[in-house]
Amino acid sequence: MTLLPKVSLGTLALLAAGGLLASLFSRHAEAAFPQSAPLLQGSEAPSALPPLQVVREVTLPRGTTLASHLRQAGFQPAQIAALSAAAPSAKQPVANTTTLTLTYEEAAPYHIGTAQMAFRPTPTQEVALSLNGTHAKAVAKAKPLSEHRAIAVGRITNSLWADATRAGLSAQQVKEFMDIFAWDIDYTRDIQPGDSFKVTYEETQNDLGQRVKTGRILAAAFTVGGETRQAFWWGSTKEYLNEKGESKRKLLLRTPLEVYRLTSGFGMRMHPVLGYNKMHRGLDFAAPIGTPVKASGDGVIAEIGPKGAYGNFILIRHNAKFSTAYAHLHRFSKGLRVGSKVRQGQIIAQVGNTGRSTGPHLHYEVRLQNQQVNPMRADLPTANPLSRRQLASFKATVASIQTAWRQALGTARVASR
Repeated sequence: MTLLPKVSLGTLALLAAGGLLASLFSRHAEAAFPQSAPLLQGSEAPSALPPLQVVREVTLPRGTTLASHLRQAGFQPAQIAALSAAAPSAKQPVANTTTLTLTYEEAAPYHIGTAQMAFRPTPTQEVALSLNGTHAKAVAKAKPLSEHRAIAVGRITNSLWADATRAGLSAQQVKEFMDIFAWDIDYTRDIQPGDSFKVTYEETQNDLGQRVKTGRILAAAFTVGGETRQAFWWGSTKEYLNEKGESKRKLLLRTPLEVYRLTSGFGMRMHPVLGYNKMHRGLDFAAPIGTPVKASGDGVIAEIGPKGAYGNFILIRHNAKFSTAYAHLHRFSKGLRVGSKVRQGQIIAQVGNTGRSTGPHLHYEVRLQNQQVNPMRADLPTANPLSRRQLASFKATVASIQTAWRQALGTARVASR
């Protein structure tokens, strides 16, 4: 005889209810999910998600590569390699900041299948790329260029070099600008904060309006110490003229050095070596030994070689009236001798410390009828004036450029408010 455990009537009631619930659940489950029901197949199965169409605009800063941006966008190394093989420029830094339009299909899990893109490795070329899996194709297309006149306006706050390049001029154009006014301005002494400049120059642009290169300065105005000097390129004479049609090119440059410090002017002074007052009949420019010395004007070398207290010395005769002298030189340029012809701006020697000298510098003289005159005050003759026949056309050009300057200056002022 089997002994059963003692169970209360309440417990039996709960067990009975539980069995009933289990039975009911079992019957409902069989009705909802019959064991004989087949699995969903074919068209009855839920379809996979379609590929995601992605369109992005990506900025490629100057100096970055397309390949690096594709890597960040999620392209696989094999795909980037295929695109780079089709277009080697994808691995080269872009010349200018450009915008890349990128279109691709992305399937789960984050897999790029096809893609199209166009970018500009240079301002004059556009490359269209297409990708299918790991197969890539590239088509390069040249973009048209156009010539324009550009204007730069600015004010001296730091230095001519810094302020002019910030206004849009290239380094070469700043040098050209300085050369234009070299007969009028002493760049180490005259320029002060608040002086201003206006420049019209040639500029080549691509179809997006991006600068490809800059060309000749067509006109320039420089206001220094309240006095404005202007220069306009005139093709028929191939030189710069002032607003009156007179040549900007003087017979002589004011100074024969680009970088210097004026240490002694023209006039009476206490001689640093002799120790007594003596007339100083030239200008002394302190500069490091080896600094290039330029011929102040076209001419013929009349003297070259050692000359007593002058040290190494060059005398250039420019015409029947004017000549220039250069003293205390370190060495002469090769090939120069008495009778050699030189051009204005040609390097003829280097700054030195020869002769009666207390330190490296250039002693420079301008002589009129063999008498020394102050180079900074001498009334130097103008070369090649404009003929009267061209004056009316020239003045019309000047008026047009000056109007454009006023408009550009007004725009710049509004933009700065």
